[in-house]
Amino acid sequence: MLSNKWGPVVVVVLLDGGSLRFSELEGRIPGISPNMLTKTLESLSTDGLVTRSVISESPLTVTYELTEAGYELQPVFDSLTTWADEHVDSVRPTTVLGDRDHRLVELYRSWLSDQFDVVTVTGPEQLQHNLADAPDVAIFDISLWNNAPTTLIAHSHTTTRRIALVGDRPEPSLCTWPCDDVLRKPLVKSELLTAVTQQLDQFDQPEAERERDGIEARLALLESIYSRPVLEQDATVSRLYDRLESLDKRA
Repeated sequence: MLSNKWGPVVVVVLLDGGSLRFSELEGRIPGISPNMLTKTLESLSTDGLVTRSVISESPLTVTYELTEAGYELQPVFDSLTTWADEHVDSVRPTTVLGDRDHRLVELYRSWLSDQFDVVTVTGPEQLQHNLADAPDVAIFDISLWNNAPTTLIAHSHTTTRRIALVGDRPEPSLCTWPCDDVLRKPLVKSELLTAVTQQLDQFDQPEAERERDGIEARLALLESIYSRPVLEQDATVSRLYDRLESLDKRA
């Protein structure tokens, strides 16, 4: 019931703070997005550990507090409360950031480091090694992956969100990359931060929905460069359109 990475953190904060408003919870948990906090509270409520109370209708004031079952976790979390007091600031999403250009890696790292723990890599072996550590998000130039694109899944943890970086005019073969989003270089800071935050917000996304969003991201970028009739002449891209249509019918 506490398998969500943010669940234990929310419980520890509520054990320490008692009844708290959403904004108060968010302020005490660095690195959590509003959407992820909402999902975590809903999950804990479903598990019977957190209760939501409407204190005032106008203006609407809502507080969150542990239930009796939640407070029964006190012995389990006593030691974690001490730990959280010392380390909660370090509970931040982990990103792996890879590019062959050292200057770009340092620039992107400077953009992300205020909100995320960033591991930078500039070589294929480094990238493969760090993907094995199951980061929350991996952002990397596809030229850094020396193996076939399909092997990326085998070398990544299922929960790791993958953002591919490509040049100004990527080839239609981009569609073979199993990524959740794709960004075209050169990047701007707001674009990169938004992309990472959006992927973190979709951490518990159903697999079919995740696949559909990834396909849509790749096709949208390719369609900004090539016309659809041109793309459909490529057999691999054509199959991707068929796959997207199949996923849309299931939704």
